[in-house]
Amino acid sequence: MKILLIKPTRLDENKQPIKYRKALLPPLPLAILDRLTPEQHQVKIVDDIVEDIDYSRSYDLVGISAMTVQAERAYQVADRFREIGVKVIMGGIHPSVLPHEAIKHADSVVIGEAEELWGQILADFENNSYKEFYQDTSRPGLQKSIIPKWDNVNMKIYVKQIGRKRPPIPIFTTRGCPFTCSYCTVTGIFGKTFRTKPISNVLDEIDNINNKNYLFADDNIAGDFDYSRELFKALIPKKISWLSQISTTVLKSPDLIDLAGKSGCELLLFGTESINKNSLKSVNKGFNNPEDYEELFARTRKAGIIPCPTIMFGFDEDSLDQFRLSIEFLEKNKLETAMFAILTPFPGTKVYREMKEAGRIMTYNWSMYDFGHVVFHPKNFTAHELKTHFWKTYRRLLSFKNMTKRLSYITSMSRRPWADFFKSLLYMFYNRINVYSYHQAISDGVIKVKNKKANQ
Repeated sequence: MKILLIKPTRLDENKQPIKYRKALLPPLPLAILDRLTPEQHQVKIVDDIVEDIDYSRSYDLVGISAMTVQAERAYQVADRFREIGVKVIMGGIHPSVLPHEAIKHADSVVIGEAEELWGQILADFENNSYKEFYQDTSRPGLQKSIIPKWDNVNMKIYVKQIGRKRPPIPIFTTRGCPFTCSYCTVTGIFGKTFRTKPISNVLDEIDNINNKNYLFADDNIAGDFDYSRELFKALIPKKISWLSQISTTVLKSPDLIDLAGKSGCELLLFGTESINKNSLKSVNKGFNNPEDYEELFARTRKAGIIPCPTIMFGFDEDSLDQFRLSIEFLEKNKLETAMFAILTPFPGTKVYREMKEAGRIMTYNWSMYDFGHVVFHPKNFTAHELKTHFWKTYRRLLSFKNMTKRLSYITSMSRRPWADFFKSLLYMFYNRINVYSYHQAISDGVIKVKNKKANQ
């Protein structure tokens, strides 16, 4: 079969696909499926964030993997292919949590993880005996070595760091999470226990890719302390650079932060979410202790790693003072960068279920579920106030005054002052351009381009 695998972009307010000159990260799920596809099939991968989709080509099967913010575009593309008689299968987080919605736009939907199912799915489509829904309820182990196939991904369309020949390559080492944060979909999709990939398989993957910089796509790179300790030690001889997400609980085993720095970690995205203890408790994240944040960030910097906290606004326990308190906290700690987000009730989460039952969801336009739009009725302020204060606070973080202060601090603290100065400067300007145009660029691309009406 001729198979097209698509990573969709998202739609703007006019239902047009948002396009960029460069995308941020190559699509790991599609590269994994490509590796698992038997050789008799022909595979093409398209990243819709930058590339155009050619509907005139003859395909036997189109596979689309979508997060919630990409769902509307995914449905648009799927409908277009089905109109011309091409079979479509959908998967990813959004189709997994709302499969009965997704099946209205597809011939088949994969619920959850697809690795153990993909071979059978392709055989079923070849024989025209495919099912509406496929689901592996066993939480497959990660012992099998699956090295993603990047041959069919156009690496030229992705952002590269200065001096690098290739973009950061995503790789994962674990799945699952024992925490039950009520705004997060991870536990529902990947389970409540950590599953770990053998470290030897991780190293084989790195050797096979032969890249210098990576994004570990784990939801918490230090979820299993013992595993992470051995992983970081094993990465040291590889002399790579990497970044990832991590929980504040790593402070219980601070040697991991030092090891991460020695293994090449350059930035850690901390799931701090709030400095309001009551807000944290309200979403089952009471294990975060804001009083520990200062020590956490100091230890991270000492290890040569840039700490990037996430700050989420709009919790039921928040007041408008939360915006001022948060920016003052960031300025006090001279944090190089931070990621702001508006609380978003994603389908599949407890927050979504509770807000839906209470009639608080304002819109089901999934393209607005991008952490930059208000899609629910807040409790202690209006939706307009939340949106206005969010962007005002984000702009203050990225004011020239604050950027200058942080760059000066980075240079004084860094072991590689010039390299870190220019890297941070580019990152800050990228964020500033997005924020000052009211654009939340999480998982998108760089430099928006005008829509071309043809072939969308």
